Amino acid sequence: MQHLIGRLSPVVHTKKWDLIRLPLRKLGDQYAVYVADGLVRYYDEATLPDTLKTKMAMILAASTHRLENESRMLKMLIYTNPMSRDFDDIGWRVSETYFCLVVDRDTLASLKGEQHGANA
Repeated sequence: MQHLIGRLSPVVHTKKWDLIRLPLRKLGDQYAVYVADGLVRYYDEATLPDTLKTKMAMILAASTHRLENESRMLKMLIYTNPMSRDFDDIGWRVSETYFCLVVDRDTLASLKGEQHGANA
């Protein structure tokens, strides 16, 4: 599908510098998680980390807003919460397939396969 998004990567949260906005695209039962510039991790229902599964379930249960049309969607929309401010620390759904999950730096490091934090 042609769209205007381009390359995706994690972005620091606008209000909480210790949190990261993490783009995710769900296509069928596959999840593409954009963990770094040019680095995408692919998961299925069985391998998606529990932290991300929990956030996805919360987002899907609460999504009642109008979803963006992907053929006209700009990259910045992915990083902007269209849902309630209650989801600023959880994440949000942008379109039929695009989501943005909010994770801490340790979770992002783990998704990239790095050690991070006090035990690194």
